[in-house]
Amino acid sequence: MTMNTLTTGQKSIIHNCLLDLLNSSSLNNSSFLPKALESLLQSQGFGIEMSGIYISSDDDLDNTPEYLEDGIAFEFMESHVSLPFHEAVECIIEWCQTQKLTENMHIGATLKALQDKYK
Repeated sequence: MTMNTLTTGQKSIIHNCLLDLLNSSSLNNSSFLPKALESLLQSQGFGIEMSGIYISSDDDLDNTPEYLEDGIAFEFMESHVSLPFHEAVECIIEWCQTQKLTENMHIGATLKALQDKYK
């Protein structure tokens, strides 16, 4: 499954979530997207004010939304999309490639590791 099989609304939530993580920063991070991807690799969710990516295998149950039973959820401003692990990772990879981020942000290795972990 790729982004093509999702509804327009689902694509929009995933896009806005990842874009918000990409464009949000702090003193120590020029972008939260690499940090969010690293968190998924460690089976932990990651969220900021308006967006988050959550994973059902998180050890911290407080960090797992009630609606997420199995897989990965993308959240943006009160809306969410939950997908099986491998489908969610494929959507992340496809989005990063579309945005031409794999080289610019040095996240190619992280994306490959996510792909290998969640086949």
